[in-house]
Amino acid sequence: MTPAFEALKKQAQSQWQELWNGPRPVILVGTATCGRASGALEVLEAIKEIVKKRNLNCLTFEVGCLGHCYAEPLVIIRKPGYPSI
Repeated sequence: MTPAFEALKKQAQSQWQELWNGPRPVILVGTATCGRASGALEVLEAIKEIVKKRNLNCLTFEVGCLGHCYAEPLVIIRKPGYPSI
């Protein structure tokens, strides 16, 4: 791998660790094709509305495949100090 790629990879990993282990809750909604077919976009919009309405200090992200297509739509919630659910 090139030095530029290694530097970019290291920066991305650092930012991910800072985000995932930071002080704010993180919500991930899987919106790959299978998730979209199962209503993931509607779930994502509902979560965004609730976060805004209740003025919650958390981060919400639309992500790709979470690997369990049979269980779609999938949402992962990470709260500092607790295991992900």
